[in-house]
Amino acid sequence: MAHLADMLQLISKLESPNITVHQERCVLVRNGNADCLRCAEACTSGCITYDGEELIVSPERCIGCGTCATVCPTCALEAHHPTDAALVAACERSAELMEGAVVVGCGRLLDQAADRYDEERAVRVECLGRVDESLLTQCAARGAREAVLIHGDCERCDYRTGRACAEEVCDTEQALMEAWNVPFPVRLTTKIPAAAKRTERVDHDADRRAALVGGGQQAARLGALLAEEAVADALGEGGRDAEPAPKARYTKVMDDGTLPHFVPDRRERLLDALAELGEPDDVMVATRLWGHVIIDADRCVSCQMCATFCPTAALTKFQEPDGTIGVDHRPSDCVKCRTCEAICPADAIELSEEVFARDLLAGVTDRYVMAGRPIKHGTPHTIWQKAQTMMKTDQVYER
Repeated sequence: MAHLADMLQLISKLESPNITVHQERCVLVRNGNADCLRCAEACTSGCITYDGEELIVSPERCIGCGTCATVCPTCALEAHHPTDAALVAACERSAELMEGAVVVGCGRLLDQAADRYDEERAVRVECLGRVDESLLTQCAARGAREAVLIHGDCERCDYRTGRACAEEVCDTEQALMEAWNVPFPVRLTTKIPAAAKRTERVDHDADRRAALVGGGQQAARLGALLAEEAVADALGEGGRDAEPAPKARYTKVMDDGTLPHFVPDRRERLLDALAELGEPDDVMVATRLWGHVIIDADRCVSCQMCATFCPTAALTKFQEPDGTIGVDHRPSDCVKCRTCEAICPADAIELSEEVFARDLLAGVTDRYVMAGRPIKHGTPHTIWQKAQTMMKTDQVYER
């Protein structure tokens, strides 16, 4: 009984098996002065919270919809229900069987129509909030002619926040396809396409009988195996008596005085897919994905803290041999997390909603030269110099 109690306690502390949280990528974990909590705001089941130090996902409430992973600008949350790779593969199969139409449907609606649609032709996700631009653009790059997103009665659904996310993704995808001159419509509908419907009705009574005979035992064995694996992962290689890993409350500073950088895989896949589609028009596009940093030189105090905490290195520091300092900004690496705006001590940063489409593929960089100013006690420069000193003594810099 004691062992069972230990197992239950450990399982209750695990993250949701549907979501992996990469704490080091979260802009709020990296800097408490940031104001991003998009994951918690978009969470369809209210299972995400922030305790002042890290993101917490309550596994008993998470439904695995993946909406949080879609809205997170830095991919601090990674969805596994299904994984991105599995979802792409399923969509490619759908397009193959549907003569170029990718069909994705929300779980509740497709469950209600379980005997009336072909599971290979219509891809099931818990919520359409799981669909993002990298998925859609990869489908377009592989020859799909359209995407059909099927939803139910979202207004009466407990997980209705996923619908708003799906609509925003559709708007962004259409803006990109227009800039790239690619005819790839994305439409939301309540109707399952005729070509995705089954030609023969499934005998669900027979399915239920089979499940009672063997499926129930199979599911029980699988559930027990997953529970054992989860507990083993939580306990670590040392077994039940192993000490738990200490909570990471500090982030190491790199040699250039900035926190570690990470460009989300989804963004790289999206840019790769856009490159496959060719060159865009010389136009500006406004999307939820990228921003263009504008720094007011008259207000800037030259602290370079925007580059220190930029999670993707879209903002980087530079210092010329003659002592000239400043930051470079690469819009293609910007994930529009707005950390730079939130932490700028002089409110000198504005993030423009529009970026040049061609800059995204060309990797164009803007340079902002900053005035060298005397270092005064208590300024961000002092903080940065302290970090440099601490690194030399093998210490770490607290967020």
